[in-house]
Amino acid sequence: MKPTLHLNSLPPSTQPNDESHNAQSQPITVASDSTTYGVLNQLPSGNMPYRIGIHAAQGIRSTMEDTHAFAFDFDSVRGQGYFAVFDGHGNKNVSEWCGANFHKVLLETIHDSANSSPNDIMKDAFRRADEKLEKVSEDHVEWCDSGSTAVVAFLRYENEQGSQNAFETSSIKRIPESLGSSISIPGAGLLKEPSPGARRVLYCANAGDARAVMCRNGVATRLTQDHKASDENEKARIRQAGGIVLRGRVLGALAVSRSLGDHVRYEGLRLKDYVIGTPYTSRTELKEDDEFCIIACDGLWDVITDQQAVDMIRRQDDVQKASETLVNFALQNEYLLSRDNVTVMVVRFAPAP
Repeated sequence: MKPTLHLNSLPPSTQPNDESHNAQSQPITVASDSTTYGVLNQLPSGNMPYRIGIHAAQGIRSTMEDTHAFAFDFDSVRGQGYFAVFDGHGNKNVSEWCGANFHKVLLETIHDSANSSPNDIMKDAFRRADEKLEKVSEDHVEWCDSGSTAVVAFLRYENEQGSQNAFETSSIKRIPESLGSSISIPGAGLLKEPSPGARRVLYCANAGDARAVMCRNGVATRLTQDHKASDENEKARIRQAGGIVLRGRVLGALAVSRSLGDHVRYEGLRLKDYVIGTPYTSRTELKEDDEFCIIACDGLWDVITDQQAVDMIRRQDDVQKASETLVNFALQNEYLLSRDNVTVMVVRFAPAP
């Protein structure tokens, strides 16, 4: 039986009449045992094949519009992972919705598209999320001006053929029917164990200028692609679609050229026709020299290079302190002070050298 995912209603934290102007990520909790069963933003109490550190700061902005999300044992496979950062603009609505719901959309897409490649599944998940956001915007005008850049990573176990057919289910642990604030999965099956020799592959997708950077034997490797209106390829795409770029902004309004949300019209023009939600995707098979991945919004990347960020935290084995180090640098840099919200997630796959 396929999981049944309930996505039609908005979570309480993202109702349009929420009085708070600051986006709220789902609270981080700790599991009662080593397995989290895919619950959103729940850390395991025991050892896992990777560790996560997250730090976020509002900075000098009047509001916080970033959210983040992660899940261990994602899609009922032990050791898989979901990692995401959403950087909102206009207001908090879209980024907050994505932080609470994008993993559900991705799971829904995975189970609806079992024969598709993970990268195609990522693209379809972005499309589905944008369609859901458009429907919300039709009923709530305050959502029309809201958008969010997004960077999502899915750590997947697979065999040489890219499948999970040989994975065995655990005879001990069962996925509970209710996963708290995460997701409802009636009739869910047993937790799957990766087969011996299964490969770890990191699939990344992004829309906008939120970014994922891998540290591979000390060298920074970018896993995403920035989408900005100032980019010549993006500018050509926008013009071909009938749009214009003024002062480095789409229709003179938005600096990023891809995002989720932004279902608004300017002078009769539909912004979404030009600021599309189609993500850039990548596939990275993890090797022994892949040490950690930094997933962060542009509040970090506007003030530091990929390599500088990697160098700054490479020797820090404490992933939480590593994420704090990068955020503090962005907010306290004497020469390149970030004027944006800053959210940094560090996912470490191997101990610090």
